[in-house]
Amino acid sequence: MKPTSRIFTILSFIALTTSAAIPTAAAQESPAVYVVAAGDTLSKIAREHGTTVQVLMQMNNLTSDRLAIGQKLNLPLSEIAHAETPVPQLADVSPASGSDVGVRPPDIADSRNMTVTADVLNVRQTPSLDGAILGKLPFGTVVQILEHGAEWSKIAYGSTEAYVYTTYLSDTAATAPSASLPVFSDDTRGADRLQAIVQPLLKTPYVYGGTTPDGFDCSGFTAYVLQQLGVTLPRTSEEQFAGGQAVPLEQAVPGDLLFYDSLNKGRVSHVALYMGNGLIVHANGTDVRYEKVENMHKLYPFYGVKRYLIQ
Repeated sequence: MKPTSRIFTILSFIALTTSAAIPTAAAQESPAVYVVAAGDTLSKIAREHGTTVQVLMQMNNLTSDRLAIGQKLNLPLSEIAHAETPVPQLADVSPASGSDVGVRPPDIADSRNMTVTADVLNVRQTPSLDGAILGKLPFGTVVQILEHGAEWSKIAYGSTEAYVYTTYLSDTAATAPSASLPVFSDDTRGADRLQAIVQPLLKTPYVYGGTTPDGFDCSGFTAYVLQQLGVTLPRTSEEQFAGGQAVPLEQAVPGDLLFYDSLNKGRVSHVALYMGNGLIVHANGTDVRYEKVENMHKLYPFYGVKRYLIQ
């Protein structure tokens, strides 16, 4: 064999083996695939994989949230900035008999405090998008800042330390997502009376087991409001969910109750009062406040609507 031929053969072999060992950019960037199983929903899959329903629908060209068992979905390999706002898990809260659990913020000390401005903010074990998610903080939560960084900030999270994305923190109190008050239909019976009862109760502090205007938990608040309208509710959210008339969410009217699993344990543990126009009011773990229904559905598994008021 001629020397030049031998050199050409060796170079060709090196080129082939090198290119085989280095994956192409397309292979590196190809999305993960998830196979839909019984009981799966887009919101459940999004929660479990740290993304959002909107991202999943865009990636898979979906026009509705309906899924079929065995259907394959592309999943993002890594989160992007707005994925720092999915659902809270309240690992530092445990239920007690006769009362309910709301969204409880971390313990606050006397160092610098800041307010969460995202709908929901991931709390991570390390300052990285690859860091394990320890829990979630809803809009308006006040956090104690231990170290403020340009990209990530260290916060006090319960009895430990954790990290959140600095972009979604503000030195000033966050303005509620919906500044306008609910607008009720003229033909909705008792709506004006309901608003008159609720308005003075806004900003009432969250009190675990509370049932009076000195402090409410979630079911204590709904029971108090409906009592003013002549309806006696059971004490806990689970008991309230067991009664009443089931109503589709799209048919909810002011005065209906919306139920959620705030502990992610497969049972009802939070209740809110529907006020119309896609808004609820509830004792959310900090105080009594308005919230968008769409934000609540990002926060917790939704269990349904119950009606106690006669329309």
